[in-house]
Amino acid sequence: MFKGLILIDNDQIDYSLDLVEVVNRLAGEEETCVYGLGINLPEEVKGLDAVINVETPTLQLKDSRVVTDIIEQVHRKYQFDSIIILATEFGRMVAPRLAMRLEVGLVADITDIHVDKRGKKLVRPAFSGNIMASIVCESSPIMASVHPNVFHAKDLTKEPSIIDFIPAELKASSIEVLAVVESEQSGIDIREADVIVSAGGGYTQPIDQLQDLADELKGVVAVSKQLVDRKKAPREIQVGQSGKTVSPDLYLALGIYGSTQHIEGLKNVKEIISVNTDLGAPMNYLASIVVHGDAAEFARKLSSKLKG
Repeated sequence: MFKGLILIDNDQIDYSLDLVEVVNRLAGEEETCVYGLGINLPEEVKGLDAVINVETPTLQLKDSRVVTDIIEQVHRKYQFDSIIILATEFGRMVAPRLAMRLEVGLVADITDIHVDKRGKKLVRPAFSGNIMASIVCESSPIMASVHPNVFHAKDLTKEPSIIDFIPAELKASSIEVLAVVESEQSGIDIREADVIVSAGGGYTQPIDQLQDLADELKGVVAVSKQLVDRKKAPREIQVGQSGKTVSPDLYLALGIYGSTQHIEGLKNVKEIISVNTDLGAPMNYLASIVVHGDAAEFARKLSSKLKG
């Protein structure tokens, strides 16, 4: 029996439950039992074999030190074969702390899993996204972090059993919430969009000029890492390994070269249209349609055509 634990992020429950697929794939042909650890869960969840429920009303959920203590105690009791955590800002604080506490390795930001006679191999980009590295994991438990929306659970209808867990001697939380400020970000999250108009280093005009085209297509605007690094766009709309993973029906890639780092942010995209002056750009080889030309000119003419 291959036992896996996933940490359920209260802010991203749906993406957390997708981690069930990670445990199932790590198990290979072994029978699996997937536990979800929920701390002050706001709602019931499905798709797991069991939910370990921890009620600590006084705990500030973003206190990575206390959350690490809880996960460690749960693992010491149940002895999991794998522990999988979302690679959110908070998850990136918890995962390395826990790995050091358990004295095991951590494979961060995995994008694929291969299990064969040679072992369990976790795949992630390396060398700034220029290559994909397969890392053989021999430690137990296997620890990994995963970007939201990279894996997708196939069945989330199972009714889990509920296990109430009372942590022993938790440290007092050192975090105090002084105020809650609503995000100023408008529109939908790019991970939820069916149509994405995405600009890369080859798009030479201001990004806000793409909003008209996105509106006509009933989509959203996104960018590659290059434009975020140049401070021409916020990281919230970045597609890629260090940004967000997206799965739209249509991905319009404007002046995007298509490095491994960017391509790893595209999962289950139905159609890609690539517009680029470089016919050898890797993105072109993924596209259903390739337009050889200037991305900014193409966007402007397409927007005018759609407006009629």
